[in-house]
Amino acid sequence: MTVKYADRAFISINGARLSDVQSASLKVNQNRKAVSSMTNDRFNRGFVEGNKDIDITLSIAVQNGLGRAKLEAIDYATNDVQLTFVVGSDQYIATGLFLKDSDDNAGGVGDEVKSSFNFGALKLVDSIGNSSLFSLSL
Repeated sequence: MTVKYADRAFISINGARLSDVQSASLKVNQNRKAVSSMTNDRFNRGFVEGNKDIDITLSIAVQNGLGRAKLEAIDYATNDVQLTFVVGSDQYIATGLFLKDSDDNAGGVGDEVKSSFNFGALKLVDSIGNSSLFSLSL
């Protein structure tokens, strides 16, 4: 029996699926730090928990005849915006989404034109959580 692995991710913002996504990245920095202590064996004994930093990066291909989604025009300050990140059977929902920066890039003749977006989020939940290795809680 063979195993098929996920080959792409799908992104939606407030339920609207984004098309032409070329790459997507979801990074959660746990901000844990070791606590230095004076021990006989010169190893730290524990760590402290920090607040989680949630970073999401998207790259979207720009079509020649159609406009792309204007993600930079959303009013993130007054609207509750959420991003759903689906990869394989895992689905993560980032809430309290805000745009950090965006970039439109035309590399040169023959290169694809891309728009890149860097988002932050205040919370992240796993809406499926059916891992075969361990139970996941965010």
